[in-house]
Amino acid sequence: MDDNNFRSELLKRKFEPVSDWRPAEESSDVTQTVTSFFDETVEQAQKRKEAWEKALGPLAEEASTKVKDMARFLEGAAVKSSKDARSFLAKALEAMAEKIKP
Repeated sequence: MDDNNFRSELLKRKFEPVSDWRPAEESSDVTQTVTSFFDETVEQAQKRKEAWEKALGPLAEEASTKVKDMARFLEGAAVKSSKDARSFLAKALEAMAEKIKP
């Protein structure tokens, strides 16, 4: 008998509507705390991102121009020079490529 009562109780819970249901309050202290914590975290992340962009932006532009200038120089030297100079440039470029490989 207990097994039948237990099953019927489970079926009632599963299929009958919940009578003591009520909606949660919209503005609770926990919700406000979590929301403010999340907002503060997002603001801090945004500020850090902007700081990194300001710090690294000029360095990236400067590095890009230096790499382009060096590439032009190496290309010009390779076209105008002998086989020995070309092999030296090739080895130098290979060494540089190994160092900057991801």
